[in-house]
Amino acid sequence: MRCDSVQHESRHGKAQDWWAAAQAAMAPGGGWDDAVVKNLEAGFFNHSFCPTSAEGPIVCIWEVREGITSEQFQDFIDGPMGVNFGLAAMMNICKAVNVELAGNTPYPRKF
Repeated sequence: MRCDSVQHESRHGKAQDWWAAAQAAMAPGGGWDDAVVKNLEAGFFNHSFCPTSAEGPIVCIWEVREGITSEQFQDFIDGPMGVNFGLAAMMNICKAVNVELAGNTPYPRKF
């Protein structure tokens, strides 16, 4: 299992617009469920979404299918299927989680 942590930092003046887009996406009929399915098909699954405040940062743990590089994951997070909702609102700092040091997988595997 490969996991990456992502620290999402709000770009100056963009947090309110980002939250409005995120809440609209997560509302019934907003497309969130479809996005989760597309992300799974692409090899990515978000296990946790942990905002520290409305201005951020937000910390997430993503599972990444084996064979996908760190660069490909960064491209996904920053790209149209990622977390920016087309707003360029977040700077996304991705780091691989050392699952071996953790002693076991932090979440049930999706891949």
